[in-house]
Amino acid sequence: MNEQETLMLFVKISQQRMHRHYLPKLIQSIQVIHTDVLWDEQSENLNSIGGIILHICEHIKRSSTRFSNLLHTEYGEGIEAYFPNENLSPNELCLVVNETFTEFYSVMDNLLARMPEQIDMHRLFHLVEHTSYHLGQVIDRSKRITKISFKFCQNGINEHNLKLMIKDGDS
Repeated sequence: MNEQETLMLFVKISQQRMHRHYLPKLIQSIQVIHTDVLWDEQSENLNSIGGIILHICEHIKRSSTRFSNLLHTEYGEGIEAYFPNENLSPNELCLVVNETFTEFYSVMDNLLARMPEQIDMHRLFHLVEHTSYHLGQVIDRSKRITKISFKFCQNGINEHNLKLMIKDGDS
């Protein structure tokens, strides 16, 4: 595999991991939480589940804008403290999440089709890693609050199936 093929595979794995693993896990975690619990900060130093999810979405939106190369946007401030309380219902929050992840998927598709060499792999890896970190927080809190075991791996959201989807070219 040459360098270009390796880069394209990395982007495809990242794209599919975000869309096929992280998105369904996030949606399932949101759907089991009541609105009031979704936005409860539980203590002074904790962000709400909803705030964490909107933080994830903001990071993905900013990254999608940068990756799309449509607007050479640099943000003056980071999003380290961006954990808003929008008091959205679980369904409304799921719509925001779905829209955000779908946009990211499309941006990655466009980049793969026209200029994969322009993808900042460090930024992409950071986005996937950052999303994974906060997704773990959301899942952990949702499980703790609801006592629900999601069994993601047993229900098909696992590395074996992700690898097969990428190999078979499923979008």
